[in-house]
Amino acid sequence: MAFGLVDIYAAGGSDSLYALVRNKLWWGIDDFFASANLATQGNVDSVDKVYRVLTKHLEVPDVTMETCDCLKWKYKGNSHLEAGRVDLAIEAYNRALTKQTGSKQEGVILLLRASAFLQQAQLHKQLLTTIVKDWKIPDFQDQQTLLMEAANGGPGFATSVLRKIQNDGKRQKATLRQIQYRHGLYQYALLHAAQDSLRATEILPNYSTSFLRAGEVLSELWKLKESQQYYEKAMSLDRNLYETLEPILGGLKRRQDLLDQARATREWPEDSLRLALDVAV
Repeated sequence: MAFGLVDIYAAGGSDSLYALVRNKLWWGIDDFFASANLATQGNVDSVDKVYRVLTKHLEVPDVTMETCDCLKWKYKGNSHLEAGRVDLAIEAYNRALTKQTGSKQEGVILLLRASAFLQQAQLHKQLLTTIVKDWKIPDFQDQQTLLMEAANGGPGFATSVLRKIQNDGKRQKATLRQIQYRHGLYQYALLHAAQDSLRATEILPNYSTSFLRAGEVLSELWKLKESQQYYEKAMSLDRNLYETLEPILGGLKRRQDLLDQARATREWPEDSLRLALDVAV
């Protein structure tokens, strides 16, 4: 059998799986499928396979092809995400969301897409950090020395010095544009992750993971007070999170102090401040 039902039954027991699917808690079968390595080995590659396992083998009533299509794209997205193919994962989750709206399954897929956008943001941040580290800003005193030498030298030497300074200026502008562009992509991905995770908290208000993800993304966006609120909500839903989140909440406070101090100087425009903090922290 394509789905390896023996492995699924061994992973969680048929009674638990039947209870999940009978109540249409579709996200609950993920653990069973994952335990059997179904979603990551490329076996969930057609609507018919999903439909067959739910209806023929598990005898779940009222399963629609639309639901099966949703699950197919969801598992494709999971497979892409695990393999680091973030763009393909986002595309697959987009397809899944067109098949399932207004349900708890939508909330789970939004969380998965938020995770993909967060990974995408981190990739942009890595590239951004590399560009900034490699950015060589000309020393003002060196340029001043060159200008003095140009003034004392002949016309040909002065022309070559001025051309060098102009070319350095062009390179600086080009690098600055690259930094601004990459930082924009980083923020764009974070905003998408925030939108998905916040929506997931509305659909899954009793699911601590949705609040954890929202807190994480808001922290990356320097919405630190809001991040704290979502982390605290996650802890209220799952007291086992206290030990994990306590040092994170302490870090949020330190970062908030840093942000307040930087803003108090009024020396930085908000976009420049965000760029500096994103690269430095």
